[in-house]
Amino acid sequence: MSTWTSDSAPARRGLVRRASLSALCLLLAGCVGTGIGPRTGDPVTRMSLYGGEVNLVAPPGYCIDDSHVRRGRDVTVVPLATCESLTGQVGLPVPAALMTVSVLPRQGGQAAPTADSIAASLAPVEALERADSNGVAYVRFADGGQDALPGGDPRHWRGGMMINGHLIGLAVYAPQGSALAGAGGRRLMADLAARLRRASPDLPDSVATAPQEQTEARPGGMRGLLGGLFRDSG
Repeated sequence: MSTWTSDSAPARRGLVRRASLSALCLLLAGCVGTGIGPRTGDPVTRMSLYGGEVNLVAPPGYCIDDSHVRRGRDVTVVPLATCESLTGQVGLPVPAALMTVSVLPRQGGQAAPTADSIAASLAPVEALERADSNGVAYVRFADGGQDALPGGDPRHWRGGMMINGHLIGLAVYAPQGSALAGAGGRRLMADLAARLRRASPDLPDSVATAPQEQTEARPGGMRGLLGGLFRDSG
């Protein structure tokens, strides 16, 4: 069930839709003007990045907003929200959320991020929780969620992992008071991370550790990489 509250289901869906689209505009600076409506067309739930080295599969009930994917030389940012908020069509009832998956080109020889390194990259924002589990680092921050999602809970989740030499940043933002601002957000992020890992190929070490052509590592080691990754992803 959606975490938005309103007098009617149509009104609630409208709030979710407006919040999701407004958040995408703020996050990616990709919208202009007013009166933006939902996208039309078939829902997008899968996307291949960097020649199929990283493959993204959305959790059930969530879709990729392919019209606001940002592909840059230094990072690719993919936003996700509920399929209903993006298409305007009633779908699987899941909590309203804005997620981002940010992927850097292969840097070569980079260590996997840790919860401590992610927390340090966004200091001085307070880290409420930190955990490292199954190759994924999770941090719940006390502030910043309201900047990515209008009406959003300041508490939000950031995560990090490596797939085939690509540093990947994950983020989950939710409405004020949503369970996704707490333990539910970590579970959603873990599901997203597991789907990324299952859908992506297992490249040989000789490929996964080779830097992407025509890219340069960001200065400052892991902290510099994470700082750039999370600034770019919102």
